[in-house]
Amino acid sequence: MLEQNITEPVLPHEHSPRVFAIPRRVWEAGVVLLFGTLFAASVISFSRNASPTYDEVAFLPAGYSYLRWDDYRLSPDHPPLAKQLAALPLLWRINWPAQVDLQSGEVSTQPETDSESSLRRAWAMSFEDSTAYYDFGRNFLYGIRPGALPPPEANPSRAMALPDPESFYNPADNLVFWGRMPILLLGLGLALLVFLWAREWFGLGRGILSLALFCFDPNFIAHSGLVTTDVGISLFLFGAVYFLWRICRRLEAASVVLFLLFFGLAFVTKFSAVLLLPIFWLTVLGRMLSPEPMLIGAAGKVRLASRTSKMTLFAGLFGAALLTTYATIWASYSFRYSAAKNPETAAKAEAQILRTVNPASGSPGGAVESRIPHRELGYFPIEAAVRGSAATKKLLAAAPLGQVSNDDILKIMDEVPPGLGGKLILFAQKHRLLPEAFIYGFAHTEMKSYMRGTFLLGNYSNTGFYSYFFYVFLLKTPLPALLLIIIALVLSLLKCTQRRLVPVFLLAPAGLYFLVAVMSHLNLGVRHLLPIYPFLYVLAGGLVLELDRCRRTTRIVALLVMVGAIAVSSRIVFFPARGLKWQTVAPHYLAYFNELAGGPANGFKELADSNLDWGQDLKNLKLWLVAHDIKEPIYLCYFGMADPRFYQIAHYNMPGGCLFEPQVGFDVLQPGGIIAISATDLQGVYLSPAEHDAWKRILEHSVLVDTVGYSIFIYKFLGFDGKG
Repeated sequence: MLEQNITEPVLPHEHSPRVFAIPRRVWEAGVVLLFGTLFAASVISFSRNASPTYDEVAFLPAGYSYLRWDDYRLSPDHPPLAKQLAALPLLWRINWPAQVDLQSGEVSTQPETDSESSLRRAWAMSFEDSTAYYDFGRNFLYGIRPGALPPPEANPSRAMALPDPESFYNPADNLVFWGRMPILLLGLGLALLVFLWAREWFGLGRGILSLALFCFDPNFIAHSGLVTTDVGISLFLFGAVYFLWRICRRLEAASVVLFLLFFGLAFVTKFSAVLLLPIFWLTVLGRMLSPEPMLIGAAGKVRLASRTSKMTLFAGLFGAALLTTYATIWASYSFRYSAAKNPETAAKAEAQILRTVNPASGSPGGAVESRIPHRELGYFPIEAAVRGSAATKKLLAAAPLGQVSNDDILKIMDEVPPGLGGKLILFAQKHRLLPEAFIYGFAHTEMKSYMRGTFLLGNYSNTGFYSYFFYVFLLKTPLPALLLIIIALVLSLLKCTQRRLVPVFLLAPAGLYFLVAVMSHLNLGVRHLLPIYPFLYVLAGGLVLELDRCRRTTRIVALLVMVGAIAVSSRIVFFPARGLKWQTVAPHYLAYFNELAGGPANGFKELADSNLDWGQDLKNLKLWLVAHDIKEPIYLCYFGMADPRFYQIAHYNMPGGCLFEPQVGFDVLQPGGIIAISATDLQGVYLSPAEHDAWKRILEHSVLVDTVGYSIFIYKFLGFDGKG
């Protein structure tokens, strides 16, 4: 397996010209179209069923702000490309806040009384407050017209008042759905590349198997229907390596152009694209040292035989990739250093708010300082992020459990010298070598990666688990795909000792990306592993080569059986968990867990956050309430950023619930009341210890009634005397 010479095409019998008397190209196009249609239908079904997830509420409005106002202050944690693509359909669908002139610098210094003043305030404070873009996104999608909500004195109940559905400026679900469609196109593009690489290397049957593994993967179905960066980086990283492989087979202009394009686009999609730098050299090293000549041009008449000439070629290609990437980054930020289109206006708006928040900061018209050290108004706190990372790293060395507070970090921030990476970031800032938002996003992402609440198999950590992604891969990969990948890896490694050629273009990117993920403190979910799967699926497709000794009919039957098993595994999990003989997956693809985990109904015991519960089932909660004729306010502890009022869910916002609504105390609980709690909050991943203990006691005096989409648990509170 995989011992074919990298410069040789697949043997002619691999592409039989007679398949049911249909020309090969038509047959291949039909296969791709069929699988692509099934994949797109599944993604659309999920997208229509799911309410906006946690990051989408921030990412989609941020992408719109880049296009509409040419400003990059919102959501700098990731480069802009995926968000911009997702926001393109909104340019023709948004009425509000399209007419709001956010660049005027006008901002209310009084407490927010309406959505527009809240939107302006969040916009103005985005440099000062690293989470303000969530507030902006919430007001963007769920902005309410003035006067739609009764004044507090007119609402004696502590339940959230429900505005009329017509009071919302925007049809949020419709906007989010259309914002998800460009991400679907990225997923379809990735599916096509998976097929092309597997078919080109191994043949049509292998291409079909690899394509099936991708198109029926619930993880890719879910994330291809969400406004996030994970499918985008998977596409561009995979595409860059694929076209680099083609260059190694035969140097042609088209492959070079596409390699440079995908390489550059990866860097403006997600910061993990930096791994392309070592991946490039890991993959081409063997080609440079190989005695086989490099073929140049379609005819292959020109050849580079010496190692020196090949090394010079790849060094030049790498330099061209860096130059292309550098130009692409600047182009993505409008060839401007400052994130704000007008930093002076942005600083003036900030000063108005900061002077109100802290009157001692200066007299009217006087100088106002940021509350963040080392920050100039109108700009991101790049130096503070660098110094904060160094301080956090030092404190964690003495507190491995991650018990480090912001106050502790601030106390030593100026005393800890930045490391080499921090010094390079500060050098880039000082000399404006890269756009401000790109530099800050990279620095801030590193700072956040050191500490983050993580849940794994009933255990908690603020600094992550080294075993986290091993379990994620084991429990979130469909079982047929997992078996094929393991077999392919074992066979590849066994044959590496016997064969000259190693599938380094598949193993090196997947292995390095997985290793970096394992070593990271940021344990957020299978979405951080998505870039490795396309490489593994191409590798697994090569298993069909093992059937070459069998008769043609046997090979076809075996391929159909494998594809059928893969397709079924994306829809049904066979395992007797929680009394169920089998569990359906569709359309709840985000919550998928395989049989080893006990299926999605058992997933909350293993993992949380975007592996299972990212706020996607608020719409389904409303449907459940209607189906059960529940009209009284429920006790809601929702992990997400969507607005329950938009879905007309009468509720009390309980401790640990919605961040942008006033929370009530546990004293509102009445026996017989319905509690709806998200799986992430059920496990207490991001709750305070007091909130976690309180919820644990309450649920001990409640009975589980149902679950909604595997991510929201419905309880009936019995009262502490058990008489509810």
